[in-house]
Amino acid sequence: MELSDHESDKEDLAQLQQQSLLESSLPLVFEAYDAALQDGVVCPVVLLLDCEDPIGGEIARAWLGAESVGEAIAERESATQAAEETTVFAHAFPLEQCREEIPRVFDYLAPVFQEQPPEDGFWAVSVTCGGASALTVPAAARQEIENHTKNQE
Repeated sequence: MELSDHESDKEDLAQLQQQSLLESSLPLVFEAYDAALQDGVVCPVVLLLDCEDPIGGEIARAWLGAESVGEAIAERESATQAAEETTVFAHAFPLEQCREEIPRVFDYLAPVFQEQPPEDGFWAVSVTCGGASALTVPAAARQEIENHTKNQE
């Protein structure tokens, strides 16, 4: 089934927003990845959830509870008036668990999880705009974050 130009444009925009969410949340993503490695998780995959997205919010509420997610959203809203910001949550899971569970929710990501994970980085699944994208986080991104942080000091 072919997508219409309008549907294709909407899908492209969603993928760009999923990538943008990941890029703007890299410190949180690396924090979740590092915590998983410290806990002995083999080949962690980070799930990054936009808690204000219908799907991301539903997943976050299932993990954290509706009250916790509601409080986090209210706290973020009171701290900033920026409309482009959202409330995010990141947690890493073992690749084998993700290979089984992520395609149940996002069937179009099944081919990604049949591949070998990246050698110089890790996968992150960014959930926003009513869907998800599986993206590679290059190990070099950590250095870029550290350089950016030093430049701001």
